[in-house]
Parts: sequence; structure tokens; C-alpha cells
Amino acid sequence: VQNHTGETIKLVEVDYPSASFGIDSLDNGGSYQYLIQVRLSGNMKVQYTNANTMKVVKMEGPELKEGQQGTMNIVLQPDGKADFQPQLKELK
Repeated sequence: VQNHTGETIKLVEVDYPSASFGIDSLDNGGSYQYLIQVRLSGNMKVQYTNANTMKVVKMEGPELKEGQQGTMNIVLQPDGKADFQPQLKELK
């Protein structure tokens, strides 16, 4: 997860099928790495709170499928947008 919003964000939550993880605070330009294991299929979701306005921002990401492996970069952009950059493969 990379913060390119232009501001510090708080209470970042990344939900993915079967689990989630959170980050207390992420400064502008900061990044956070976390390993996940996809055990079910479904969409990835991200939400965070703007530290200045206290507004909650929610975004829905791509669908993940059980058993996929690889990387998923999430670049949080200004105006409540996100760039999801999946590099995933399905294991057979």
C-alpha cells in the first residue's frame, strides 16, 4: 500500500476474501507491505480516514480468486481514487 494522496491518512483497512489487515497511520509518500493468502474468491476493498477532514474514503478493487499468488500494489491517489496493480497467477 502506497500513500500518494498528498496527506497523512489514518485507519487504513484492506479487506480481501477471507481476511483483512489494517494500518494505524500512513504518511504521504509512505508505504506498507503485508503478506496475504487468498483462500476464497471475491473483491478487494480499501478504506481510510483522511487525517485532516476525518472523512472516510472507500474504494473497491479487483476480484481475487482462491489460490492466486503474486503481488498486488495499491497506490492511493488524491480525490479518493486508487490504482490497483495486480501481478497475480492462478496455481493449478
